[in-house]
Amino acid sequence: MKSLGIKGRVLLGMFAIGMMVCIFSCLGCQSTKNGQTLPNPNYLKDDIQYHPSGTEFQYQEEVDYMNKVQAEREMVRQGNGNF
Repeated sequence: MKSLGIKGRVLLGMFAIGMMVCIFSCLGCQSTKNGQTLPNPNYLKDDIQYHPSGTEFQYQEEVDYMNKVQAEREMVRQGNGNF
């Protein structure tokens, strides 16, 4: 069996690199070109994710709890609390 020469190895390497580039470019990954993020090529087939809008203030539950505690303390100070 005849072994490949330098030219054959270079051509085989270029072919392998070309095939890898072709395969990876068809996978549908999001990419960035010139500072702009490009979408996945399959974005029209993707499922739409719905995220319901909530309160814009991130810590509303904590504020409500603090207000409740403050109201309880005021009731105790005024003698209206049953603690």
